[in-house]
Amino acid sequence: MSSDILRFLDSSNIDGFLFVGDSISNSDMYYLSHFLAGDRFAILFQEKTSILVSSMEKSRAKKESCADEVLSTRDYHIMEKLKSCGKPELAYIEALKDFLRDHDVLRLGVAYSFPIGIFQPLSRHFDIQILESPARRARSKKSPQEIDCITTAQRACERAMQRAVELIACSEPRGDTLYLQGQPLTAEQIRSAIDISLLQDGCEAADTIVAGGTQAAEPHARGTGPLPANSPIVIDIYPRSKTHRYYADMTRTVLRGEAPGEVKELYHAVLAAQEAGIGAIRSGISGEEVHAAVSAVFQEMGYSERDGCGFTHSTGHGVGLDVHELPSLSEGGEILKSSQVVTVEPGLYYPDIGGVRLEDLLVVRDKGCENLTRCRKDLVL
Repeated sequence: MSSDILRFLDSSNIDGFLFVGDSISNSDMYYLSHFLAGDRFAILFQEKTSILVSSMEKSRAKKESCADEVLSTRDYHIMEKLKSCGKPELAYIEALKDFLRDHDVLRLGVAYSFPIGIFQPLSRHFDIQILESPARRARSKKSPQEIDCITTAQRACERAMQRAVELIACSEPRGDTLYLQGQPLTAEQIRSAIDISLLQDGCEAADTIVAGGTQAAEPHARGTGPLPANSPIVIDIYPRSKTHRYYADMTRTVLRGEAPGEVKELYHAVLAAQEAGIGAIRSGISGEEVHAAVSAVFQEMGYSERDGCGFTHSTGHGVGLDVHELPSLSEGGEILKSSQVVTVEPGLYYPDIGGVRLEDLLVVRDKGCENLTRCRKDLVL
């Protein structure tokens, strides 16, 4: 267990920290156990790590998890408790209580996301504090192995982006619409091509953004229907490896046809702002300072935010087992540390024009940053 987490337990004056849930939706649980399960289980963090799983999962957990101790609900006589309580949930809570008592827990920490239905009955027997997860900040600093995992996902992301760009480049502008092989080229077609490429690389992605024209004025609009000619198309791909579960993240904006002057100016401003943000990143600078450097470029070039238009979001975020995690590159963003992985993704958005966004993935280093992104930045195809 990380020494930072042990110090957290000591400074919080608790005997242990408990998670209950599944490690597919809860990345902290996966990070701390290395056990991937869609069914509920419990993790107790003390000087050693103990997990409590169903009897069906005990053998697998012993082989796959990094826990010091693996116990099952059968070890706590779950079936006898079920007969006594009459309800599976009540029997599970009784097993949890015995599990905690066996580990000498009186003062217990739980995360803000801890299930209330379990919290309430446990709180009658233990002194419980609701705290920030001890894994949340520990996860932000990546090991060399984690950076390798993220880089692998990023390469898959780039291959998928290249496939999307090639399809758009092969399309033919007809009026205000792009056509491919005689049919309108749609956002759904591009998204399918991206999904197929990612699957071939052992990755998966949900809610990939392929938004053209005025749809791209909404930063998180997925995009639907025929793609426009002569108008920017925002492609934002954030895949996760199905093997090691680390994410990558990248955005490019492309255009097929003739680029209006105002779109070229937007693109130039976004590129300049991104370069300023990347140039500012280093260990010891705050995420707020990086965000300010990006915002200053937009201000100087005449693109101040107004009524929900312009640069309407943060500069970036951490990437790891979640696509959005610490640190934040935004107002109030914390001090960056070496080996954190972050995005720099400025954008400009206007309802009558659409949107332009560029996003690279970077590793924070002591004297700058390492850009993991190798994809070109060409507006007009």
